[in-house]
Amino acid sequence: MEGLIMKVIMNADDFGFSKGVNLAILEGFQQGILTSTSLMVNMPGFDHAVSLMKQYPDLLHVGIHLVTTVQYSIVKGLKTLTDENDHFYRDPQIIEKSDQSELDLEYQAQMDKFLATGLHPDHIDFHVCTTPKQLKAAMKLAQKYNLPMRAQTQEIEAILAQNGIRYAPCHIPDFYDHGTVEMLLELLNRSLKEQRESVEFALHPAYVDQTLLELSSYNIQRAKELATLMDPRVMAFIQEHSIEFIHFGNI
Repeated sequence: MEGLIMKVIMNADDFGFSKGVNLAILEGFQQGILTSTSLMVNMPGFDHAVSLMKQYPDLLHVGIHLVTTVQYSIVKGLKTLTDENDHFYRDPQIIEKSDQSELDLEYQAQMDKFLATGLHPDHIDFHVCTTPKQLKAAMKLAQKYNLPMRAQTQEIEAILAQNGIRYAPCHIPDFYDHGTVEMLLELLNRSLKEQRESVEFALHPAYVDQTLLELSSYNIQRAKELATLMDPRVMAFIQEHSIEFIHFGNI
């Protein structure tokens, strides 16, 4: 496909995790290297993230990052999805064995908290894992609010298409824990060679703060991701190859 211009979503996960995460994501948008992010409504940096969204409404394109593996649920007293302290288990097997009704209830509560800010998400994606039950619960929200979703695999792409749900194709998670300039350029170049019409990167940039150190084992690596994204070689490659940046609202 000669003359094809590849479209790329550069999505920073975990907006709302902490102030350090939020500020790094904001800087990524300001520098033009990030085009999308997704908000965790149950994390310590939520209020700070919302204040940034209201301060920069035309800059930040924000989806909802559905959470079932870290910190506390929005709905209290769940029996199968959280422990007795309303703390999520970090175990996909437990999530998949949980009651579907509890997942539906919790995801709706997370969406309600987002909407209570007066703002609206532009897509749906997930934190850490996507089990079949999580996908089913999220699809109900996507259909209810007419939102596109992240599709981690070709199998999920097919399921979403069968249910009339828009999605970002060709999800690329490979930058995770391999956050070098060389890796990012390799992934972009590979997608170009494969003549992908569009791809979506899952990114995790951050300024490391105490909250991040306490709540995530993936911490220092996030600072490396941020440094890579800000490296001028990355933007130079994107401009040289006429790559078009988009966000989920363009799907």
